[in-house]
Amino acid sequence: MNKEVKVIRKKRKINFQKIFNLVSFTFILACCIFYGSRFIKLYLANNKTEEKKVIADNIKENNNDLTNINGAYYFSGENPNNYLEYSNITFRIIRINSDKTITAVVENSITSLATGTEKQFEDSNINKWLNNQNKEYTGILENNLNNANKYLTYTKTCNDTVNDTKNITCKKNTNNIYITIPSINDYINTGGQKGFMNNEEYFYLINSNNENKIWYVDSDGKVNISDGSDIIGIKPVITIKNTLSLLSGDGSENNPYIFEEEQGLLGSYVKLGNDTWRIYSIDGDNIKLSLNTYLTLNNEEIKYKYSNNGYYHNDGKVGTLAYYLKNKYLPTLSYKDIINEVEYANGIYNNTNNYDYTKVISTTVPTKVSVLSIGDIILNPVNTNYYLSTGIENDSSLVYVFQNDFKIYTKVSTTNLKIIPVISIKKDLLINGNGSIENPWEVSND
Repeated sequence: MNKEVKVIRKKRKINFQKIFNLVSFTFILACCIFYGSRFIKLYLANNKTEEKKVIADNIKENNNDLTNINGAYYFSGENPNNYLEYSNITFRIIRINSDKTITAVVENSITSLATGTEKQFEDSNINKWLNNQNKEYTGILENNLNNANKYLTYTKTCNDTVNDTKNITCKKNTNNIYITIPSINDYINTGGQKGFMNNEEYFYLINSNNENKIWYVDSDGKVNISDGSDIIGIKPVITIKNTLSLLSGDGSENNPYIFEEEQGLLGSYVKLGNDTWRIYSIDGDNIKLSLNTYLTLNNEEIKYKYSNNGYYHNDGKVGTLAYYLKNKYLPTLSYKDIINEVEYANGIYNNTNNYDYTKVISTTVPTKVSVLSIGDIILNPVNTNYYLSTGIENDSSLVYVFQNDFKIYTKVSTTNLKIIPVISIKKDLLINGNGSIENPWEVSND
């Protein structure tokens, strides 16, 4: 007889702890996925917002009339909102490059030079004046700009040989150079005669032709060629880094784009007594200032001859401009005691020294008051028809004169002209103010 076998199954006990752990894990995992994805989304959104603060993007977003030429966005026309301020100097934006760097040119020429016999920009006196080449008297502009290494990057300017302005290529660019001058490409792409670069000034372009002549723009905005002996305007071109943010400004003339975190001294205004000066050179502890207006006494503009013969700045010779400045003008200044005697340029500039500006500024005279020289930074284009302390030849009575179109002319030294004096003070005397025309630097009375 078969015995019936009874299988007794034990009833399984529910493990609430394991269920709780599983639910908790699932909940935590879901939270991690949900909030993690939201965090990533917000992080990317925030990064996108930060990108929009890069100055190039800000400008592109607020200017619908930019022209895309080979990946670069150009401003063009007579007066677009492309004003930018750097080192207290007004620039105009030429183009926003594909890498979000910004290339800009000064509104007004900042000095006047001849190119000399070297027609290739890299070897020219102009490049030497613009960029520090680790040689004495080079980089006059770069050395005075505000933190050039922090704000600027290399400028790529089309440096092709150009024979026909209607057939221009861009196969050759400048490299490893911070500051250049405009190319024919940039001039034409911004409107040429009908563009903002044409402001009735003579200025050199970077390109030469097969005959070793240099292209330049005349006061009518027409493009011409020179043998390099013409002493005309230099319009520096810079490129600002693509990591900079827009701090203020909308690009209009009265509200230019601003990206500098701190102000430099070059170009800033200084109030001395009732006079307003402008810093044009920083040399260690000393700063040199040029009067922002013509010299006036008792509300009358003073005119004076340079000398009876020649360019030499002799403040001990009666009847010369040098003597007048030191012995008649200086004593009238309430701040005369803070003015230093320093060396001022007083050289010769002609084809015999290959129009080498270093020969001008390395030839100096010690004095407390002088006038601007070829090779100096010139910041106020409104002042015109005044003597420079630079001669043609040792035995010549002709002296160079600054004109409003930045083409340097000569006049007989006995001609009476208006005066733009220059002086020097210690840098650490500057207190109060920020160097703007509305709030110029003041000096310590101690």
